[in-house]
Amino acid sequence: MSTTVTRSQVAGFGSPTEGLGTEEWDRLAGNHFYASSGWLDFCVNDPGARTLTGNVHTRLPGGGTAAVPVTAIWQENNSFYQWNRLLDLAGLPAVAAHGLLVGPHRGYQTNLLISEGADRVEAAGALLGELAELRKRAAVEQLFGAAAEHEIPCYGMFLNSSDVRALRAAGVRAAPLLCAADAWIPTKADDWDGWMRTLPSKRRGELIRRDQRRFEDAGYSFTEVALSECYEEAAHMSRGTQARYGQPADVGVLAESLRVQAEAMGDAARVLMCARDGQPPVGFILFYRWGDAIYLKGSGFHYDRLVDAAEYFNLVYYEPIRDALRAGRRWVHAGIASTDTKAMRGALVSPLWMIDVYGGEAGNDTIRAYNSAKLRELVESSPAVAKAVVEDDWLEFC
Repeated sequence: MSTTVTRSQVAGFGSPTEGLGTEEWDRLAGNHFYASSGWLDFCVNDPGARTLTGNVHTRLPGGGTAAVPVTAIWQENNSFYQWNRLLDLAGLPAVAAHGLLVGPHRGYQTNLLISEGADRVEAAGALLGELAELRKRAAVEQLFGAAAEHEIPCYGMFLNSSDVRALRAAGVRAAPLLCAADAWIPTKADDWDGWMRTLPSKRRGELIRRDQRRFEDAGYSFTEVALSECYEEAAHMSRGTQARYGQPADVGVLAESLRVQAEAMGDAARVLMCARDGQPPVGFILFYRWGDAIYLKGSGFHYDRLVDAAEYFNLVYYEPIRDALRAGRRWVHAGIASTDTKAMRGALVSPLWMIDVYGGEAGNDTIRAYNSAKLRELVESSPAVAKAVVEDDWLEFC
């Protein structure tokens, strides 16, 4: 974080869990890893943005609690979190680049945190009221300069369809705009062979077996370590991956981000590395075992040392799936991008949405047309993706 705004200026930004405390917050967050107090602590200090991370929360009249992380943004260097990028893609007018983000600004997941058994629409409505108060205080305290309340953007990003439905039922008028396609690999089987039988085609099973044979024949094995023990080495491999896809990166910045993440998450931040016998590692995957899922967070490779033995697929997908199966976890969260690759390995594909929390209906037809076009593009990209799309999560907003 790098900004002249102090945390005490506006209530809600004292700490990511202000008003509830870490223990109660994490009970409320439950299985939602990217809403956990540790992850939010990482968001506070991750380099590459000028932000403050806080929350809004409320006690519900019928009992229970509702909360959601909120980020005040002055500058965000991650294009996926720049709302004007998405508005431009959809042909919508730009707004101020600073404002309030409903959700954390890292992780590509935002969840409304609502006590079990509470009415979700009532809870969403209560959170909208708290967000309106926060926006008003931000204007009074000139958190974003001399902007009037209505001039301060307030966007929820990377929301799932269930939470979008609750927000719209509670009074949000703007239609949700597609952020990304999110991939979850079900691991609801007793063992690896059982999981392989859940794949929708024989061809996919043959592909995976061939990948595994090549990896094993090349003499590769896995080693698991804590991120705190290897973040500098992982940063060098991350730089190699980013360069491969035309995204040059400063290895020092990458290492600092990983170091901060290791400090915030402690021993929960795990790294799996692969190497051939007697040789240094050629690749890594950073992951988290959390609740009923394994969350894949980032990978990197020394591409000049790979031997064309399906190193990527074995390290990034197959071994995490085996890990989930061994522990009885029900999902591997594979995240956004590379949708066809993930669908070919058993993933289901759901949408993540951006919504203008206090916007009107003027752009809704444009938004729906954009969403429909993106869904059509996704479905037509490959037969595997077409089968993987969870239609009930998409069609309502397309």
